[in-house]
Amino acid sequence: MIKPPDISPVLLLDVSIRPRHNFYLADETLGSFIVAAKASHIHGQPYNDPQEIPDQQIELRDQANTTTGQLQKGDVLAVKIFHTDTGVDIITIAAIAFDETDREYSITLGSFQPRLTPWPITLELRKRDGTKFRATTELSYLPIPRSPQSFSRIDSLRNVLQVRTEEGPYWQKIFPYTFYVSGAWLAGSPDNLKKLSSLGYYVLHIVPSGDGIGYDLDQLDAWFDEAEAIGLWIMLDMRWTYQNRDYVRIQVERYKRRKNMLLWYTADEPDGRGDPLDAPSKAYAFIKSLDPYHPISLCLNCQNYHFQEYSAGADIILADVYPIGTNTEYSNKYQ
Repeated sequence: MIKPPDISPVLLLDVSIRPRHNFYLADETLGSFIVAAKASHIHGQPYNDPQEIPDQQIELRDQANTTTGQLQKGDVLAVKIFHTDTGVDIITIAAIAFDETDREYSITLGSFQPRLTPWPITLELRKRDGTKFRATTELSYLPIPRSPQSFSRIDSLRNVLQVRTEEGPYWQKIFPYTFYVSGAWLAGSPDNLKKLSSLGYYVLHIVPSGDGIGYDLDQLDAWFDEAEAIGLWIMLDMRWTYQNRDYVRIQVERYKRRKNMLLWYTADEPDGRGDPLDAPSKAYAFIKSLDPYHPISLCLNCQNYHFQEYSAGADIILADVYPIGTNTEYSNKYQ
């Protein structure tokens, strides 16, 4: 049973920080953090002085310098961002208005060394009376692998994916849009992949069979070659095998270097199937150990059955939406 969260009788400040991109590469010199200082009665720490906020809230947001982030009259909270392990400052002279969200702070990446382990980061916001609020995140600054491959990352400010190949340092924006495709349909005509592309879809997502690894890998190679030739990106579905490390390793190692590799897909409605709660998270950690350069996705059943536990195992959470042509004859509620 879903229960509503407790409501705080006092005003709270919900502080958060995240890198704009889920990773940066070693040849990049600039990055940014996205910070929020959101008013809430559900999440956060007591603000301690709720009476001063409502009449000033809009005025303070308007007065905040959203271009430079410099502290000026009217801003409420000073911003400090630093390395958690060493305390070395990354940003020290900046500000954010109360109840402001998605505030971007540009940084140089000179204080980071490329490595596979993320760098822990701490955000500290400070009121004029000295009250402090903290949040943490991690920044991934990855080495460029010796073997050529593609890269795909999340731009969490614009809600798009960015892709890049080994040929150059430029990132291309892509909004992934597709539907599930069966191998039988693809095999039915040599023109079906082109038909998929002509309809405006950008991604090839083939549903595997439930047998063995789920694919004829030689056939899959041929489809991926054709998809690359016509500009389709790959979303590799491992729904039946994501809990089998041997099968996962075979697929990730085989396809992670493809120029049109976009993202991995692990659990398909694990909440409906009753998969172990930690299964997506275990698969996530294993895939990231093999390939930290592509995001991982899964699809939930939209019933909030252990949503928090399952969603911890992916960078991108999907939902099945069937607004057209749904067969409801098996539903007592909707038939």
